[in-house]
Amino acid sequence: MLSRGCRLHPVAHPLARRVHAAIINNLEHKSESGTFTSDNPATREPVGHVGNCGVEEAVAAVDAARQCFSTFKNSMPGDRAELLVKWGDSIRANGDTIAELVTMEMGKPKKEALGEVMYATSFLYHFASQISTYTSGSVLARGQPQWRPVSIRQPVGVVATITPWNFPIAMITRKVGAAIAAGCSVINSPSEDTPLTALYLAKLAISSGFPPGLLNVIPSERTRKQELGEVLCSSPEVAALSFTGSTAVGKLLYKQCGDTIKRVHLELGGNAPFIIFPSADLDRAVRGAMAAKFRNAGQACNAANRFLVHSSIYGEFLERLSGEVEKLRMGNGLEDGVDMGPLVNDRAFDRVSGIVDRVGGHEVEVVGRSRSDHHPCPFYSPSILSFGSNSDVPIFHEEIFGPVVSMWSFTEEEEAVRLANSTRYGLQAYIFTRDLSQAWWVAEELEYGMVAVNEGVISNPNNPFGGWKESGIGREGGPGGVDEFTEDKIMCFGL
Repeated sequence: MLSRGCRLHPVAHPLARRVHAAIINNLEHKSESGTFTSDNPATREPVGHVGNCGVEEAVAAVDAARQCFSTFKNSMPGDRAELLVKWGDSIRANGDTIAELVTMEMGKPKKEALGEVMYATSFLYHFASQISTYTSGSVLARGQPQWRPVSIRQPVGVVATITPWNFPIAMITRKVGAAIAAGCSVINSPSEDTPLTALYLAKLAISSGFPPGLLNVIPSERTRKQELGEVLCSSPEVAALSFTGSTAVGKLLYKQCGDTIKRVHLELGGNAPFIIFPSADLDRAVRGAMAAKFRNAGQACNAANRFLVHSSIYGEFLERLSGEVEKLRMGNGLEDGVDMGPLVNDRAFDRVSGIVDRVGGHEVEVVGRSRSDHHPCPFYSPSILSFGSNSDVPIFHEEIFGPVVSMWSFTEEEEAVRLANSTRYGLQAYIFTRDLSQAWWVAEELEYGMVAVNEGVISNPNNPFGGWKESGIGREGGPGGVDEFTEDKIMCFGL
């Protein structure tokens, strides 16, 4: 059932009591362009007021980061590791406050936000523990008897990060943690939907000992994102840009960085297939589907998007999944027992509604939309659209980014692979089967950067996160996450 609704609660969070300025050079920097409001999507109440940054603040942040990098690039790996650990400890110590703030800003249930606190800090601890390995060089083979060649890795310079609202803690720590581990200073432009979370993280970083200019946060409302992004992309002082968001915006940023030949890392959209073969453990597949689709109300780039189910088990899987979907409790994420919150804003609601509305002219069975939570806020009831064998529908090629399951059937293994690969996206895919040979062959044939086999969630600091095709460039997490922010230098000594 489509629904916009909210229960109004008085705002008691201390962050709602004053205007929050940008953090530049470890100081609050008041914007001359006024403020904007971060609102709770579940209640439409304001969470807090934030300075609206633009060109002036972006230039100041670049200058502060540049000055910091001139000395921080020579810092010892152990000292950088200590900073990351202290920041992680501080985030965990304040985890309940941060989780509540995340829930108020973007709507996910507090229990999911608390999980994100642990997930986000795991990246900081991982980079700290592996910093010597990830930043060390190597001795190379000699091309001449008198040569002694070595390879070293050095920090690339000032890094600009543009982070999304759907995982507002983890997307900052995963990017910023890797950049700091490499020896870089950072500018962060957070989503206009979750600016307070980013500013709170920056304040915890300062209290953890971050030197001035190491982490600068410049929030802005949506209408000013373009001018701010142009400064970060065009500045010759910014050596690298890391962006997580839509493919359309990623392409624009990629072009804008061309004039200064920046190191660019892009983590973009997805259209993840979730393939279930006849031998699959259906109980496990249903559990995996619920985690891969409905976590964060389906608002994740690697969320399962197209369910491809073998025709022999299609009906049974649909019945089992429908039963679990009906159990989901939707509501304000600060309330106990809530499984799914609202979509982040009205634009997100309208987008999901539009995608679903466009299937009206096609043969489709709609399951799981029987509830009538008539709300004025952007709650979208979890839904299942069953298309059978008809994949000739627009939704097959669209990233839903909401709690809507779209299902199709297949009969042959090769058909499943063909359907899965028939997209310009290539971030993550899911396979459920007990046949090891089948799992290996299909996983190799899928044109995706990540393939989960019999699991609904595989992201962790050890696994490189990133996609193929129009799902992005580069990797986050693992050794590749730090490599994104280093340059390889060869030094050859003649004896």
